[in-house]
Amino acid sequence: MSRWVTVANRLPFTLSPDGEQITTSTGGLVSALSGVHAAAEKIWIGCAPDHLTPENWKSVQAKIPGDSSWSYRPIFVDKALYDSYYNRTGNDVLWPLLHYQPELVSFDKSSWEDYKTVNEKFAEAIAQEAQDDDLIWIHDFHLFMVPKFLRKLRPKLKIGFFLHVPFPTSEVFRQLPVREQILDSLLECDLVGFHDYSYLQHFGSSLLRLLGVEPQFTSVTRDGRTTRFGVFPVSIDTEKFMRRARDPKIHALAQNIKEQGFLFLGVDRLDYIKGLDLKLKAFRTFLKKYPHVREQVSLLQIAVPTRGDVPVYCQLARDIAQLIGEINGEFSTPNWTPVRYIHASVSFDDLMALYRSADALLVTSKRDGMNLVALEYLASQTVEKPGVVLLSEFAGAASALSHTLPINPWDLEDSARKMLQALEMTREEKVFRLRMMQDFLREYTATDWAAAFIAELAKEMPAENLKGPARIEPNQDAVDLLCDRVLASKPERIALLLDYDGTLTPIRSRPEEAVMSQEERDAILELSRYPWIDLVIVSGRDSKFMASQFFGINAHLAAEHGAKVFSPGLRKWRRRVLRTRSTWYPAAEKIMSDYAARVPHSRVEKKQYSIAWHYRLAPQEFADFQARKLVEELEVGLSNLPVNVLRGKKVVELRAMEADKGVFARTFLEDASPNTFALALGDDSTDEDMFRAIKGRGISFKIGAGSSAADIAIHSQSLVIDFLRSLGRALDQRMQRFEPEMHVETRPTHSARFETASLD
Repeated sequence: MSRWVTVANRLPFTLSPDGEQITTSTGGLVSALSGVHAAAEKIWIGCAPDHLTPENWKSVQAKIPGDSSWSYRPIFVDKALYDSYYNRTGNDVLWPLLHYQPELVSFDKSSWEDYKTVNEKFAEAIAQEAQDDDLIWIHDFHLFMVPKFLRKLRPKLKIGFFLHVPFPTSEVFRQLPVREQILDSLLECDLVGFHDYSYLQHFGSSLLRLLGVEPQFTSVTRDGRTTRFGVFPVSIDTEKFMRRARDPKIHALAQNIKEQGFLFLGVDRLDYIKGLDLKLKAFRTFLKKYPHVREQVSLLQIAVPTRGDVPVYCQLARDIAQLIGEINGEFSTPNWTPVRYIHASVSFDDLMALYRSADALLVTSKRDGMNLVALEYLASQTVEKPGVVLLSEFAGAASALSHTLPINPWDLEDSARKMLQALEMTREEKVFRLRMMQDFLREYTATDWAAAFIAELAKEMPAENLKGPARIEPNQDAVDLLCDRVLASKPERIALLLDYDGTLTPIRSRPEEAVMSQEERDAILELSRYPWIDLVIVSGRDSKFMASQFFGINAHLAAEHGAKVFSPGLRKWRRRVLRTRSTWYPAAEKIMSDYAARVPHSRVEKKQYSIAWHYRLAPQEFADFQARKLVEELEVGLSNLPVNVLRGKKVVELRAMEADKGVFARTFLEDASPNTFALALGDDSTDEDMFRAIKGRGISFKIGAGSSAADIAIHSQSLVIDFLRSLGRALDQRMQRFEPEMHVETRPTHSARFETASLD
């Protein structure tokens, strides 16, 4: 069984100054991984805790309490280097940027170099420890660069990365000076996990806009490597909180805390992302707007100190204390203080007692990767005295918890209304909401989260994702081998599916110049005369252009990626698009025309069921940047409409959903003779759908460099015509010798079902 190698910033234990007392962490990651029942050996790699040295490591290692299935590998980092890596880059740059606070970013090039140095130390430690079949799970933003360094050292390792904080919109992330380096590193992973689909979408948008890499929804392939994405919202040890909440000791502590009236509870680190200022302002609005609640409600805020030596945090502490003073000064009476404030850590038992005693939890995070406090509070409630959660819609937990009261922390009046709703909510409604969310927490625990990620990381990738297409020189030896492979399936017919631009003809600066030469036309004409071949030209070109190019050639034509088709014998174009284009075409035309106006030498090509923006002649760097923006705008703006956005070679195209080479190829083969063997040739991203569609029924050829789902790569378009001519002649000779009855004098008309489905 593969070993599990967990890689996090720190090892999960602390050491007393004398090195004698070891305290293991009970944090979520430790309990999550420990709860996964498997025989796998578990290894934790992280920076050594304070007071641990290479000299005392052996003696300490022998005394670490806890699960014996764990072993630990410390990384020793100089204190000054660690401070630069962890604080000056991790906390002063990445933390604020990932939480939408770019104005607080303080980027320093030398600190970034220190960050990379420590990440490289991690990669070296993993490379020394790991075996080839180990599963490597790297955690969080402090280790963004580890995948890049590790992949160079150990190319075959399975590497997973989980981001425990939000991934911001590309408009925010692009402000980071080292943005491309981080994205490049994450693409060295086999799996990248997020708490929420919005974070995944922002990550994909950044890949497109900053690297020009176009992701699919759950994966992206670049340079032959496929990186999968997944959404794995973290959870808690639900049973632990439920069990502890029923403990008589906790019950007694809760009784001592409880006062008359309705108690709102806040439990947060004192960090600017937690929105404590907005929470207090909303509570003040609540008291002002609904004066009848005064002396009936109170807010108890726990603010756990963090980074007390950093000026922005010191100022935040002063601002919060001042705001609390103002509220209490304005509303307090001799018998009532509206806000009680504890600026300190609390014990686990005291925290549980607070959860049990509070009538509502108030979470007003400005941004939060998840916010496990909301989950802990819910798990600690009982149906005898159910609590309510008011939860910021900017916390990841808002996507996991179905029956909270969602709030926009910046909308103070609405937050005040939600507080009143919580105050006045009936017990029956509270119980209903609580049961729904507790049922979810019982079924989805921290252990389930960890197990789901590990299971996904352990999955074998499809063979075509592990390797790129096999490159061939299209000489006679290659032709002979291909003939053997084709004839091994004993085909009745061969469907030859050919792209046009970049495959049959070279890519031209101006698309209208890409007409077939006489040599190219003669070769296609020769192929069309073999009675055992169904020649199919599948192109993004419009029907008028294709009709002019292939006039007199016996071929099936699929224009606009298969939106319109023409078959021999019927002599009439048929459309396969069933829905009107009026819902999307005018908007797309306007957007693309705007881009054509701003990008010199670019232009819009209008077709019947698609519209394309060409920028082959435009200034390259500027046009590439604009192309990435255009793709994003089209995907977001037209996301609910029946269209697909494609980025090809110096073109961005929007097409009707049915205009898809893969869909067309599948339909064509479904209606062909049962034992039809497919050969497909294409050169760009639009042809990848066709390559995938013929898997198991033929051989696909990628023309040019780059990653592809194709079986075989031919490195230059200039070789295609001679290759097709040689392959056609060789197959014709062999098929006649192999089984003469295949060679018929007249070509059967292609299936009527295909044509009927395509009627106007």
